[in-house]
Amino acid sequence: MKRMTAILPLTALLLTGCSGVPSLPGKTVNRMCGCFVSEVTVTTADSETHAVLTRYGTDAWRVCFTDPPALDGVQLDFLDSEVKASYKGLEFSVPQTAQALKTEFSELMTVIDSVAPQTELDTHSADDLLLYEGELEVGGYSLAFAQDGAPVRFTLPAYGLVIAFDSFTDEQSAAATEPTTIPKTYPVTDDVTEPSTE
Repeated sequence: MKRMTAILPLTALLLTGCSGVPSLPGKTVNRMCGCFVSEVTVTTADSETHAVLTRYGTDAWRVCFTDPPALDGVQLDFLDSEVKASYKGLEFSVPQTAQALKTEFSELMTVIDSVAPQTELDTHSADDLLLYEGELEVGGYSLAFAQDGAPVRFTLPAYGLVIAFDSFTDEQSAAATEPTTIPKTYPVTDDVTEPSTE
């Protein structure tokens, strides 16, 4: 395992190791090991929230809410264990209506950051999806992936939480089609595990 430190314009080096590795039986390419952007729908027993989720690197994330109207335009920046809220550039305390969402997104970010060093994840098939499962302090979770390694949903039963992914784009995929929407501001400091040759 080698440590790679880069600025986002060089992220393609990281992402080549993520999505350029063919999946093996029982394994799924980890397309979440670098930076990416995705629309997400957060569903709990009593609410549904829509947002755009961006990962810049370990401990560097942004959530931009689009619905419900009370949160539309509110942005949460997660950087080095701190969370800042803003709206059209004006910073303020994380609103009460977003406190639970902040916690729920934090659990997802913890999972993704923890598996980021791996170019492949051990998965098993279920309903045409590939499942990766693990444990957090609050309980078990699962990450479901499509056959191409794109995330489909994150489930955390302890919170009655499902975060569904849509229009997922990692930076390598974005570069192949159109200019990426990921700003070039955060450093990327993920450890990437080289694929086994055995």
